Amino acid sequence: MRRQHFEWTFVVGGLVCTIYGLFTLVYHLNHGNGLKVHALILLILGVTALTIYLVLALMTLVQRKKTQQNQPVEPPVVEQPIEEIKEEKVEEPAEGFQVKKESGPKPLPKKRDYEYVRETRRSGPSYTDTYVRKVGYGPVLRFFGNQILDMRTNTYYRFQDNYVYVDGGGVAYEISNRRIRSAFGGYLYELSGSNINKTYGGFFASVSGNYISKFDNSERYETGDSLTSSQLLMAAVLLFGE
Repeated sequence: MRRQHFEWTFVVGGLVCTIYGLFTLVYHLNHGNGLKVHALILLILGVTALTIYLVLALMTLVQRKKTQQNQPVEPPVVEQPIEEIKEEKVEEPAEGFQVKKESGPKPLPKKRDYEYVRETRRSGPSYTDTYVRKVGYGPVLRFFGNQILDMRTNTYYRFQDNYVYVDGGGVAYEISNRRIRSAFGGYLYELSGSNINKTYGGFFASVSGNYISKFDNSERYETGDSLTSSQLLMAAVLLFGE
């Protein structure tokens, strides 16, 4: 309030000085009285006051516009109707899997339900009953009949034809031509003489007597008896990972 009062006083004073000084200056000049110094001073003061006021007013106006432009504009709040939440029917995936047919290895058969039967004998190649022990640690795998028990996770696997089934599930691996591949991916390991190679990575482990050793000897396992090629490939997958 005081600021507005001062501004009006400043403007009115400037106008009065300008009008009075201009009028007095013109009056005396017209009557031949010569230039009156006091009238000229009042005119200069009035014009100066008005000029200062206009400059300050323009600066204030520009500053306000800049401030308004820099302030973020909040979007209007639009009330959206509340839609009733409907339960969506989730389609269960079809039981089983099928490897996409592409150039390369033949696809695996679809997953089926198999009753878990612990067989000790089966037709076809014979399987030995033995343990695989980690040197300095203890037994980690057990091979019995056509079964495998991963003693670390208590998970059973079963050989059947060229496939390995996981207990309570379907096909986990396929073994053919001394190579093993995942049911959900590509080939993992292959046997070449006494070497276990990564199919696309080269030498990885060696088989010497009743021992399986990783290439850098960081892991070493002992088998109680000779293992078949299929058992060696499954042992490599379970011991060294996919």
